[in-house]
Amino acid sequence: MATASAIADKTQTGGRTSQASDQQMPRQASSATTLYRGSSKHKNRPANEQKGTLCPEWTHQTAAGGFATEPYAHDWKATRAAVLFAGAEVDKASGRRYATAEGIAFEAKPTADGTWHGFPVPWESVPVAIKNSWLDSGAVNRRQIKKYLRFDKNDIHWAMETDNQ
Repeated sequence: MATASAIADKTQTGGRTSQASDQQMPRQASSATTLYRGSSKHKNRPANEQKGTLCPEWTHQTAAGGFATEPYAHDWKATRAAVLFAGAEVDKASGRRYATAEGIAFEAKPTADGTWHGFPVPWESVPVAIKNSWLDSGAVNRRQIKKYLRFDKNDIHWAMETDNQ
């Protein structure tokens, strides 16, 4: 399993390339004041809550293995999800954070305990300025956006197909 720094080299989170005003463009999230922790709601594991879109296994793998069932016991700092979160773009309008890897868009939201959790979202949910920035920088291409543009809300497994790539 790769180290977090090696994963960071592989992870694309886009960048600011447009000359548009700062009010329309995303900005880098500050990871110094935030903490990422995954949620069992978005993992293909038993949970006592309604499931949301499931995260691919590669997002929460560590050198020690994968996520079991206890989010507080997992080493989230050593996961690709944490690397994605650290480099996420902040949408100024909503305060939500977005990242992309393997052609999939991810959104992160704050949780009640002050941490953040992320999950895959269809590309139609990503703010246009962020999506365009990533297209311009090559972090994502039009084929990937088309493939993951929208899904039925009951299809919670769609992003897991990237585990087989």
